[in-house]
Amino acid sequence: MTDLLEDIFGTLFTPASAFRRMLEERTSITIAAIIVLIACICSGIGSILTQSVFISRFAEFPGFEPVSPGFDEMMFSPTASFTLSVVGGFISWLAIAGILHLVAKVLGGKGTFTEMLVLMGFATLPNIFQAPIGLTAILYGGLAGAFIAVGLGGILAIWVLILDVLAIREAHKFSTGKAIATLVLPLVALMALAFIIVISIFLISML
Repeated sequence: MTDLLEDIFGTLFTPASAFRRMLEERTSITIAAIIVLIACICSGIGSILTQSVFISRFAEFPGFEPVSPGFDEMMFSPTASFTLSVVGGFISWLAIAGILHLVAKVLGGKGTFTEMLVLMGFATLPNIFQAPIGLTAILYGGLAGAFIAVGLGGILAIWVLILDVLAIREAHKFSTGKAIATLVLPLVALMALAFIIVISIFLISML
């Protein structure tokens, strides 16, 4: 338990050294999966809370209605939001770690997929603060609550990205520049693919 708490606090406050220690001590995937689960649960709770803030805020505008019958139940169901956060979080952890591991290997990385999974799992830790952010947004309510949710949520997203870069760098034992490239290249490829698809659809519609 002491080692786990040390890994958790290390990830949040001294991530580079904490990640190196995890690699040396061969922290198990099971522990990383538990961390991801906790982060996903907190993220799901935060999503439900912030969602209610935005819905109540939009409901203040005259004429705001769901676009179709049943839309509110389908899109804003707390159960659906929570399930999506937990299941989607686990799938994203595995898929993103896998993709980034392959890109890192192409760039000369020396790490293993297991090491990537462990460090990328711990890199999700800042999402545990999604729940208190959602609670704070609820307490403030209105426009202030919405700004809190967006602003602090954005800070958490940046924090996770920084931890992702450090996780890639430490797992594959190469430079920060290569770690950033590992993270950016799949996004660039995805945007290029989306652009090609949009242009293709546009050209086909012109025929």
